[in-house]
Amino acid sequence: MMSDFNFVDNKILRTNLDNTFEHILDLVSNLESETYKGKVLLTSSLRKTIIIHTASIIEALLTWKLSSLTNDNGLNLKEEWQYLDPKILYKIDENNQIVGCMRKKRKMKTDEIDFNRIIDLCYKHKVISSEQQYKNLHNVRKMRNKLHLAGLPDIEQKYQKTDLEFCFKVLVDTVKITAN
Repeated sequence: MMSDFNFVDNKILRTNLDNTFEHILDLVSNLESETYKGKVLLTSSLRKTIIIHTASIIEALLTWKLSSLTNDNGLNLKEEWQYLDPKILYKIDENNQIVGCMRKKRKMKTDEIDFNRIIDLCYKHKVISSEQQYKNLHNVRKMRNKLHLAGLPDIEQKYQKTDLEFCFKVLVDTVKITAN
């Protein structure tokens, strides 16, 4: 089978990317079918599912690229600390204490880092070269994060065809930047 992600050297990841992309294509063809004509909420829900899968591919590609830059040895993240063996030195009140502990920089594997941090690290390490790409990736991430229903402050929006087109454009851009 010909892969849409031939540049990905990890066979398992490449297969998962191809399978997810194939699923997206199936969902898009369903979206265009008579079954969904005039069904606004159902169409919006299907678009949301497509956006979630598209964002999953984008996140996987960025994670793979970042991992390849670090040779899978992990990243030393200056703002990531592990606090070991804490001791209470002074109790201020029920909610506040002064503690002493050993603080150690934490080295993280790229697969332990969330989508938000992956985007930020890709920008920092020049995988993402433009501020517009950076903003677009965060916009896709924000759309994808609406799968967390408990955290939504408002009734969820209706997903439009333009939302899908935007996510697909960001996916194409991500393929271009990660394939190099």
